[in-house]
Amino acid sequence: MATQTLTPKRFASRVAGKRAPNLAGAIYGTIVATAVVAGLGEREAISARRGLWILLASGVFFWVAHVYASVVAQRVKEHRSTRRADVTKAFSHEWPLFYSTLPLAVPLALGWLGVFGGHVALGVATFVGVLTLVAWGIALSRREGYGLAGIAAVASINATVGLMIVGLKLAIR
Repeated sequence: MATQTLTPKRFASRVAGKRAPNLAGAIYGTIVATAVVAGLGEREAISARRGLWILLASGVFFWVAHVYASVVAQRVKEHRSTRRADVTKAFSHEWPLFYSTLPLAVPLALGWLGVFGGHVALGVATFVGVLTLVAWGIALSRREGYGLAGIAAVASINATVGLMIVGLKLAIR
């Protein structure tokens, strides 16, 4: 069997795939987290601490909701009772949905610690959400073997999704 050299492209691909085997969940989780944080910026005098807890609680809620939906759908599809292994597998599979909230939680935690103010923390967290979506676009398009034009196109589409969230926030001010 021939060995393959580990080029930077293949390394990035392997790392992106290992971080989130449920890529749809990771991307969806990033979109939800970005929308939650962007929406928090419109509440008067919300602290970074409160924003952090709302973000994490929302992440847990959506994670558990997806686990529940997955388990129920499997039970109906297969016409059988739910097993503990089904629930465990669903929690593991849907984990990226919650895990995606963590990059956005960092600026909020820094705001809670007083590194910067609550309003700035929310803005930085929203920016991190948009950048994370762009990073997902780059990682996934590289994984698919796209050239520079394809990578730029996918990253632009993901950036547009993130910026639409910001645009909706600004539109409802």
